Amino acid sequence: MTIITSIMDGVVSVDRGGNVTLMNPVAEDLLETKSFVAIGRSLKSMRGQSELLAALVEDYARIAEQREISRTVEIHDAEQDLLYIRCRTNVVYDCRGRLAGAMTLLRDVTAEFKTDQLKNQYLSIVAHELRTPLTGIKTFATMMGKGTLGELNGRQEHVCESIREQAVRLEHQIDKLINLGNLESEDYGQDREVVAMGEFLAGILLPFEQLARDRGVSLSLKSEADGVALFADRSDLRRACQALIENAVKFVHDDGCVRITVVPEEEGLRFCVSDDGIGVDPRYQRRIFEQFFQVEDPLTRHHGGAGLGLFVARSVIEAHGSRIEVSSQLGHGADFSFMLPIYRPEHSGLATETDND
Repeated sequence: MTIITSIMDGVVSVDRGGNVTLMNPVAEDLLETKSFVAIGRSLKSMRGQSELLAALVEDYARIAEQREISRTVEIHDAEQDLLYIRCRTNVVYDCRGRLAGAMTLLRDVTAEFKTDQLKNQYLSIVAHELRTPLTGIKTFATMMGKGTLGELNGRQEHVCESIREQAVRLEHQIDKLINLGNLESEDYGQDREVVAMGEFLAGILLPFEQLARDRGVSLSLKSEADGVALFADRSDLRRACQALIENAVKFVHDDGCVRITVVPEEEGLRFCVSDDGIGVDPRYQRRIFEQFFQVEDPLTRHHGGAGLGLFVARSVIEAHGSRIEVSSQLGHGADFSFMLPIYRPEHSGLATETDND
């Protein structure tokens, strides 16, 4: 009890009936109630911080099925305007393995949350401000390359085409920054629709074909899903798939091979991107999906990029109810795959997400 009383996180424990059995001083402050008043009482009957209490009651009502629930609750505070409290609730078992109740850790993450908000707002502003002059650069380079502003010799045409290609590359990175802000926005939502698989896959390799030809990389797509439809946000899911393909093309050796397959499995359709490139160290296979994470030093690495592609892919795919699986060993290539969100008309119209648990 001395340890629990002294830790910096709030601790709240309830029994199977939802009655409070333990509450430390930090939890008292956050919930705006005292432990001697709360212990033995149901959270539903308590007065205090209404938003946080309501969140805990909701979590305890469904914890037996999920076993672990994590969320961030925005609460209004008279002195600090807004507070953000991360609540992590876990099931508690007794010595015989029977359900004994639940315990929640409460942590004030206001500073972290506001820092992330400012970072995302800054990135979004910078991205949009860069896009305006970049559009002009790309437009004028295209006009000059086509001879609209006067005839050019071969060397000048090559320079203009190089300017345009670099502008497109920069535009691609700016799009990633904008998408990052959208994914982390509270207003982020998906515009799902029924999409035929053939239509979804059409042209998905187009952005990478020239780069693959330049490096002698074999790029192939094989689909065994004729007649199947997806229920997904078309642009977001396509962006996620192309991020996986871009990652494979980037890290495959020259004259290597990148294979994209869509194959049926018992649970649905699996979209898989395989390459015979440098592979991913098992130590980093979870971290590569973090924002801006790069295995190599960003200042000395041989491959370009901001470390956002796989993060965006993971976020979009998880929002569709699936998850990315990675299989790789250093020097032996990598396989990235996930289950596609299939359209199932028999499931009450549009309730069609693939269950990949």
